[in-house]
Amino acid sequence: MRFEKKCNSFKILFFINSMKKIEAVIQAKHEQNVVDALRKLDLGGMSLFHGLGRGRGPRKIKPGLGRYIERYNAILKIVIVVEDSKEDQVVSTIVDIAHTGSLGDGKIFISTIDKVIDITTKEKVEKNI
Repeated sequence: MRFEKKCNSFKILFFINSMKKIEAVIQAKHEQNVVDALRKLDLGGMSLFHGLGRGRGPRKIKPGLGRYIERYNAILKIVIVVEDSKEDQVVSTIVDIAHTGSLGDGKIFISTIDKVIDITTKEKVEKNI
């Protein structure tokens, strides 16, 4: 079921069947395996952001002459919007592949999507997500 609301020159559609935004922050070294597994789930699109990050845990000490402490880890942030029914499948896929049991494996954040507007068509079309 859906509801429409006119706002200036575009439509916003509200869906009762909720969509979820899954944001996974994982170690960058797991990128290829996680992305390949997510593609097999036939989810549609996903966004990938490479960056640096750190958690609250202790930092790694790199061996060598200067014994240097890493300030940040190489991370990958994956953003996917899926139907509510696919949330568990996506989360378990990411966790199964990215889990090493060590500090710094990452986090997954899940939120409910209230509205989506396609900038190209100026309306919400569920099949484009």
